[in-house]
Amino acid sequence: LCHVLDDQNKLDEAITACQKSIQLNSQDATTHSLLGYTFKRQKKLDAAVTAYEKAIQLNPNYTLAHNGLGLSLQEQGKLKEAIDEFDKAEQIDPYYIYARNNNIEARQLWTEQQNKLASVEDDRQWLPKNDPTVPIKRSVVRITAEFSSRDRQGIEIGTGVVIKRDGDRTLILTNRHIIFDGYEEGKNIQVEFFSSPPPNRVRMRRDAKLFKMTSTDEQLDLAVLEVIGNLPEDIRPLPISSTSITSKMPIRIIGHSAQRGEDKSWSMQSGQISSYEEQQLEISQAALTPGYSGSPVLDPQNQLLGIVFARKKGEDQDFAYPMSELQKQLSTWNINIDAMNRVSTTNHEL
Repeated sequence: LCHVLDDQNKLDEAITACQKSIQLNSQDATTHSLLGYTFKRQKKLDAAVTAYEKAIQLNPNYTLAHNGLGLSLQEQGKLKEAIDEFDKAEQIDPYYIYARNNNIEARQLWTEQQNKLASVEDDRQWLPKNDPTVPIKRSVVRITAEFSSRDRQGIEIGTGVVIKRDGDRTLILTNRHIIFDGYEEGKNIQVEFFSSPPPNRVRMRRDAKLFKMTSTDEQLDLAVLEVIGNLPEDIRPLPISSTSITSKMPIRIIGHSAQRGEDKSWSMQSGQISSYEEQQLEISQAALTPGYSGSPVLDPQNQLLGIVFARKKGEDQDFAYPMSELQKQLSTWNINIDAMNRVSTTNHEL
């Protein structure tokens, strides 16, 4: 009943049901954790912390409770304690991506707080020298969005591609599911740009807002984010490929994968096109992980062939939308990128 009422957003009734359930069985860690989750949704953070701590006392290896406690402590401004809980959640289950994502975000906030960092306006001094991948990576962003559903408890991470820039307005193409979970839009959507800052600094970020999105009953899983404000001049749209797609064509994919204690953002994976249909590319040998949704698929000339949208469960095949399909959808939103990207962006060899 607790779950059902919570799903219906009847939070007071859900709390009452949880408390009654606890009266009948005070040793059920799951109910204490759900009570903490519901208190957190109501912003009753002290009560949420108490409930999560009780769940952990009953089951010290309860990943969701450690993660939920970390999120509650973070909202209270207790970042160091929150990081400790995310560490524990990751130690228990290294494959729980939200503990991992939340940990990365909390550590960035900790760095900002400890160093009293202001917003970065121009990060070009932090670009690695003699790295031929930099011009391409600058067009690929790391997207974060905050969720508070039971399926998504914390930060979602994905990838986006700069597709248009006009003055202080920049458009970024990505997957819908990164910033929308089927019921609600993620909060505090931000995009982060590639650079290699020193340890006491963080990469340049900008707030983003949802500009366009396909509906959940449409086949295409696409969204366009809008960033308003000045960006360094070297952040430009990726050039669009004019190469004919063929089977076994070599490709590269840039995306974001992070593991405990290891930053693999802007990682480049090599693969090949295993098959091509009108509405999708099938990719093999790329070994993509969560965080690569929305990643650009690049042809041998490092031009944009499409963007990643899914991996078939239990298989080593990844799927991407070809640019032909993307441009059809963008045109319905009155976003024309083809001519501008061919004229204003030069090719780069990696």
